[in-house]
Amino acid sequence: MIRWKRFAALVMVLVPVLLAGCVDKNQLDRIEEGQKDILAKLEKIEEAQKNMPKAFQPQPQRPTIDFNQVHELPIGGSAIMGKKDAPVTIVEFSDFQCPYCARLQPTLKQVLDAYPNDVKLVYKDFPLSFHKQATNAAKAARAAGEQGKYWEMHDLIFKDYNTLADDSFKKYAEQLNLDVNRFMTDFQSTKYDVLIQADIALGRKVGVQGTPTLFLNGKRMQQRSFEHFKELIDAALKK
Repeated sequence: MIRWKRFAALVMVLVPVLLAGCVDKNQLDRIEEGQKDILAKLEKIEEAQKNMPKAFQPQPQRPTIDFNQVHELPIGGSAIMGKKDAPVTIVEFSDFQCPYCARLQPTLKQVLDAYPNDVKLVYKDFPLSFHKQATNAAKAARAAGEQGKYWEMHDLIFKDYNTLADDSFKKYAEQLNLDVNRFMTDFQSTKYDVLIQADIALGRKVGVQGTPTLFLNGKRMQQRSFEHFKELIDAALKK
């Protein structure tokens, strides 16, 4: 590596000496100021050279997913759609502002319609930090659930997932004919924070890194097509 500081120091010494006979003091002062600026820039270059190896270090690999591992996923305070005693449980870790989660909803409805007695869906909140309304949406759904309208609020939110704003949830409550004052009191409280954080912690424990992530009877799913759901559900029911 070039020793920039030594080179610059040598320049700062030699240039004034060489030019002293043909320039006045003001010009020498300006030259010295220019040399200081050059030295500062050279120091930045040297620092950047030191950091270059760090930038090219290999990034840590994501852990390998074992799709045969059966995870324990307690329902806890999560919303359930379908019969509670259904033999097949789908657990969905989801974010209300995630476009992929929104696109998945019709497929999940198709699955539940095809297996009304055999499958139940458990919704777990996994709001991502860069989706600014995702946590509010999770709270709004839970607040609507206090009045028996969790899934109705769930559907309205996903319908408008890409246009959610601070005033969206009150409008949805009005649209669903909820007791709006009660809804807003619940929505603006902190009582759902622990439940949402519990879902996030559970998701991280079982390797959830993005949304949607799905588990069928505790096993992580690899695909999200209706055909894949059907294949896994039929195999589970045969057991």
